[in-house]
Amino acid sequence: MKRLLSLLLCCFTVITMFAQTSVSSPGAAKEQFTVKGQLAGPDEDDPLPYATISVAKEGDADKAIKKLAADEKGNFSVSLPPGKYVFTFQFVGMNPLKRKVEVFTRAQTDLGKIVLSESSTQLDEVSIVAQRPLVKVEIDKLTYNAKDDPEASTSNVLDLLRKVPMVTVDAEDNIQLKGSSNFKIYLNGKPSNMITNNPSQVLKSMPANSIKDIEVITDPGAKYDAEGVGGIINIITDKRVDDGYSGSVGANGDTYGGYGGNTYLALKYGKFGFTGNVSYYHHDSPETESSYMREDFIPGAENMLTQDGINEGDGGGLFFSGALSYEPDTLNLFNLSVSHFGGDFSSTGLQDAQSKGARNYGYRAHSFFTQEYGGTELSADYQHNFEKKGKMLTLSYRFQQNPSDGEYENRFADVTGNYFYPDGYRRKGINDAEGKEHTGQIDYVNPLTDKHNIEAGLKYIFRQNSSWGDNTYFDVEDNTWKVDLSQKNDLDHDQNIASGYAGYSFKTGKIGVKAGLRGEYTDQNIHFMSANDTTIQTHFFDLVPSFTFSYRLGMTQTLRLGYNMRISRPGIRYLNPFVNDLNPTNISYGNPKLDAEQSHSFNINFGSFSQKVNLNASLNYSFTKNAIASYSFIEEGVTHNTYDNIGKNQHIGLNLYGSWTPSQKIRLYTNANVNYTDIRSNNGNQLKNNGFSGQGFGGLMLTFPQDFRVGANAGIFSGRVQLQTTQSAFYFYSFNVMKSFLNKKLDINLSATNPFTEFVEFSSTTKGKGFMQESTFMQPMRSLRLSVTYRFGDL
Repeated sequence: MKRLLSLLLCCFTVITMFAQTSVSSPGAAKEQFTVKGQLAGPDEDDPLPYATISVAKEGDADKAIKKLAADEKGNFSVSLPPGKYVFTFQFVGMNPLKRKVEVFTRAQTDLGKIVLSESSTQLDEVSIVAQRPLVKVEIDKLTYNAKDDPEASTSNVLDLLRKVPMVTVDAEDNIQLKGSSNFKIYLNGKPSNMITNNPSQVLKSMPANSIKDIEVITDPGAKYDAEGVGGIINIITDKRVDDGYSGSVGANGDTYGGYGGNTYLALKYGKFGFTGNVSYYHHDSPETESSYMREDFIPGAENMLTQDGINEGDGGGLFFSGALSYEPDTLNLFNLSVSHFGGDFSSTGLQDAQSKGARNYGYRAHSFFTQEYGGTELSADYQHNFEKKGKMLTLSYRFQQNPSDGEYENRFADVTGNYFYPDGYRRKGINDAEGKEHTGQIDYVNPLTDKHNIEAGLKYIFRQNSSWGDNTYFDVEDNTWKVDLSQKNDLDHDQNIASGYAGYSFKTGKIGVKAGLRGEYTDQNIHFMSANDTTIQTHFFDLVPSFTFSYRLGMTQTLRLGYNMRISRPGIRYLNPFVNDLNPTNISYGNPKLDAEQSHSFNINFGSFSQKVNLNASLNYSFTKNAIASYSFIEEGVTHNTYDNIGKNQHIGLNLYGSWTPSQKIRLYTNANVNYTDIRSNNGNQLKNNGFSGQGFGGLMLTFPQDFRVGANAGIFSGRVQLQTTQSAFYFYSFNVMKSFLNKKLDINLSATNPFTEFVEFSSTTKGKGFMQESTFMQPMRSLRLSVTYRFGDL
């Protein structure tokens, strides 16, 4: 009986609907036709998910007759009867666009790709989160939308990196990508030695509101240099796309006595565009306490050395950059940019040492250290776009200079026993190190069809690394300063690198494929000037393949698989033979005979996003046979710390990122990874180590009425697995409150780091043949920081 009633009800419903259609008005009975298209941002490969489309009749453009949202790829489709209409396209952060559309009978109207231009208007967090995810997955990279991060207005780029998937920044501002410290940092798609050599200082100098996106390129294609084992972090600066100007000025200070200021300007008028940034910082490092213990045992002489010390320092730096663009027409673009970073750091220390056993002595040492570092970059680019959409030719030149100069002095007093130096002995060391690089490059891209794309290019790099040292000592018997020729370790290191690449990509429906091959030939000349003058000439050729496959599982889910080979050529930091014997019982120096290391990496990535939930998971495996590893050994009672190609390691890592916006007032996020590393030496000394390591960072942001926000962040980091060294875990946490004024032009942020913990202990243990040493130091962490940012111009 129930089935019969259900069948009758269905029949009645269908008949009723048919009758309503048959007797409806003539206007409603008109046949409807489809209008479709796709919305994209200024970068036409960047679709605008969930953009809003309003449809109105041409005679009454202010009265919408239909409203709809695009899908996650920016595609939309709407059915309309024949007639003339006005379509209005809107997306957060973009200028609205109106377009007249005429719908004809018996025909489908395809509007193609509709490009919206970016607006310089500062938007609030609510709209951004509801419209566009902070993280998106592409075929060979992840992109963190820095411009839409609500905390970007008062923070710096280093702070933003803590939130970027697969990137971790610890409490000492050390950066890792997929658990590795061996990676490259690019600025606007070009390698930046200035940032790579001084990452924490330079990135802290860059205001976050000058950044548009941060790309994590875990599968670098053939277009990118093969250097950087862990991958590439590419920082994309913001620029105006419409006429006008906008900018910001900011200032900050903390309870350590540090302070800084910055200004940012972006403008565009007609065919010219300009972006510039200037910032200055000064920081004070409060007094830290440290302790060191080294135990020597069989097969060497048994001995125990202990050292206790205090250290404090301060420093500062200036960073500026400017980029000028000229676009004479839609097919040609000229870019010229310059950036400079210069900083200095000074420290003083006091150390008491006691040695008992085979070597009995004691002393008190006063140390003084100063360092100047920085970099200058100059680049010029010309881009020619052909009539065929997406086809382009780019010519580039770049010059980079990266000096790093240091000077130290040691003074020894209260010397007892059989020590290396007599009472009153003094040592001075001066080191001038510098790297220069010239790069010429040509790149060509040609989209053969809407599914097939090819790219090719050539590149030449000339590098010059040099190090000169001057070591003197104070002879207490002659009461004069003398040159110590035994410490002479000067270096000239020239590299010529010629490379070429070819790549192919294919995309259809749910499937995407990208493959490429890069060849790099390296010729290098090393002149090692010491007591024995030596010249080493080597050359080698590397073929570097890459492959990425992506598959769209659903409307908002993507699965990606990739393989790439990377190489790492040692820079001046690893090559510099200058002996740093600030602590004469624990010295360090580089190795000018290092070779480039090769790494092979495989990874699987899953990404999913919606308007409320953003998830990303990445599983990767890599192995290296000739890894550059730091190692330590004992010689005549002195610990030597240096580098060599003795590492053979395997690495498995899982990276997880998630953000959840359950409402317009709450946003939570987490960024974590866990890694297993097995590393062992291949030089016969049987050194090996393995174990798990991990990092995690998370936060909560609450938004209240009247533009008031409260946030909390916390991070925990285990020590890295190294060949001889294990490190302790550490943590940090912070709270912040932010308020906007003057129609969101003025932001004030007050943050507290580790307010309930004054010091955090860092410890490490190193073991080798015949010795074991432990180091501990107490790092002050409790601080308050106030920052103020004011935005001006066409906001």
